[in-house]
Amino acid sequence: MKKVLLMLFLSSGYFSVSAQNNRSSSYADKSNTVVKHIGAAKATGGASAVVVNEVALAHTSQFLPVDKTGQLLGKNDPKKQLDQVFENIGGALKAAGSSLDQIVKINICIADAGLMPEVKRYLGSRFSAGKKPAVSFVSGVLVHPDALIGMDVIAVAPSAATKVKYLQPANLWSAKQQASVAILPAGGVVYVSGQAAQGKIAEATRETLKQLEATLHHLGLKKEDIVQLKSFICPATDIRIVEQEMADFFAGMTIPPTVYVDWLSTNPVVEIELIAAAPKSLQKPGKQIDFITPPGMTASPVYAKVTRVNYGKKVYFSSLYGENATHAKAEVAEIYTSLEKIAKQSGTDLNHLAKATYYVANDSTSNELNAIRPKYYKADSPPAASKAKVKGVGLKDKGICIDMIGVCF
Repeated sequence: MKKVLLMLFLSSGYFSVSAQNNRSSSYADKSNTVVKHIGAAKATGGASAVVVNEVALAHTSQFLPVDKTGQLLGKNDPKKQLDQVFENIGGALKAAGSSLDQIVKINICIADAGLMPEVKRYLGSRFSAGKKPAVSFVSGVLVHPDALIGMDVIAVAPSAATKVKYLQPANLWSAKQQASVAILPAGGVVYVSGQAAQGKIAEATRETLKQLEATLHHLGLKKEDIVQLKSFICPATDIRIVEQEMADFFAGMTIPPTVYVDWLSTNPVVEIELIAAAPKSLQKPGKQIDFITPPGMTASPVYAKVTRVNYGKKVYFSSLYGENATHAKAEVAEIYTSLEKIAKQSGTDLNHLAKATYYVANDSTSNELNAIRPKYYKADSPPAASKAKVKGVGLKDKGICIDMIGVCF
């Protein structure tokens, strides 16, 4: 009977967490509620932010609208492609002991900004009001030429594991030896900013992966601690080359879940960031976030090379836009005003941001972002970050959006 009751609580999404939260007495929300949804983001159709307790989290690969053989379904049909993407996500989460209603964050790549309204409507039919995940958008070429939509998600997973667990359900297509989903254990997490090496795509990917491995070693981590990789590549059609380099780098082991974003760059041609588990033995008691500059790298006042979150509830923000702005400077300023407001509502602030992804569609917004960040971040504690120039940021006629992860204090 006890086992049945436990399963009911797990499936409902309202299970309590362990006494890990007692490590800090400064949380804005002392309750054991696992997930808290903050506001509504009109631009994305998701919550403005989602606060998640210190629990295990499933991170998936980027799913495309393909069947288990890799065959794309629903060519030129957004609805069918969305159905297939969600079917694939659901299969991956089921393998992790989770489900679609446990999703806290969805990252969406669309082939064209014109698809965003339809995707928003679809999400509205999938998730009930007040319980929607945070949602981010970017537009560009997907790694399958006929794919209109690709998604990866983060979801609560009922796991007591202390190490990263990779899962590859047999009924889901994936690149050779790659996991569809990985479970980040409850507790610490490391965010490594995008790193990039010079050279043609194969050499650049190979050397970038070596750089990331060196960073992991400095942190006392191994390849097996990686939860997810995100690769910004130019052009996206070079995906097979990148996949082969990934397979060679992870030879003899499972490749972690991987996400690909079309990148408008000529030099370098690939940049890779990662998320990894931070075992308790590596954490610093009493310090919530460590901002780390590995050997051979130079500290920056606008982004950390690495952040290590030792404890605390995570805050996943929906994409932030300058929705009412009419020029680049106003766009960026409006975003940071919104960020401060939503952060406060979520129990955090701009001094407790762990990871940022900046998508820029033009040079003017990129330059304004560079100018404004020093005004909002302390020089010794900016979030880890990647900035990528892309075809579009989801909303038409907008030049920038920001995807952020914070920590409650």
